[in-house]
Amino acid sequence: MYRNDVEVIWRTTNWGEPPVHIKNYQDRAFLQANCKEDYCHYDEVLLNGLKEQILASKKNKILIVLHTSTSHGPSYNKKYPPQFEEFTPVCQSVELANCSQAELINAYDNTIVYTDYILHKTIESLKQLDSFKSTMLFVSDHGESLGEKNLYMHGIPMSIAPKEQYEIPFIVWVSDSSKKKVKKLETLSQYHVFHSVLNFLHIESPIYNEEMNIFE
Repeated sequence: MYRNDVEVIWRTTNWGEPPVHIKNYQDRAFLQANCKEDYCHYDEVLLNGLKEQILASKKNKILIVLHTSTSHGPSYNKKYPPQFEEFTPVCQSVELANCSQAELINAYDNTIVYTDYILHKTIESLKQLDSFKSTMLFVSDHGESLGEKNLYMHGIPMSIAPKEQYEIPFIVWVSDSSKKKVKKLETLSQYHVFHSVLNFLHIESPIYNEEMNIFE
């Protein structure tokens, strides 16, 4: 995208990324330095000042990556503000096996509540930019085991991994102005993201695969 004159903005509160060679790479320290609100220590900081940055762009195509850490263990209870603690009691330990499964699931479900709020706020921000043809793709990189079969977190090889670690959400929102529709597909994977982004931004490539594009 960056090499094809697309404005690429990469914002991350997570870690473990390979080197990203773009101008606007913004990590947690950068984002928090420019944020004075109560939410600055949580993933909502990814949205702080983002709309203004979009409006300031001089490019006619923009790709924004928001790399969250909300549901990444083991400290699920520290990944959301107190007001999002809908389910209690919650696991307070980094040693997940020391918690009951109910406490662990409650803490994890609270991260889902917070993620839902962040997605809602992202969509509302995009709706305010009604002159832009926009889409939001939300995909997890993995699921989490929460004590099923005495397994926790993730990282087991795919050939033997339980479904909790690889069945992930894939959520798509499209603005009214874009006129794009999503194909009816039974199964989606992370591999669909690359080709779908190429399609949405009308970027041609010899490695583009229409079968991996989610948009009609």
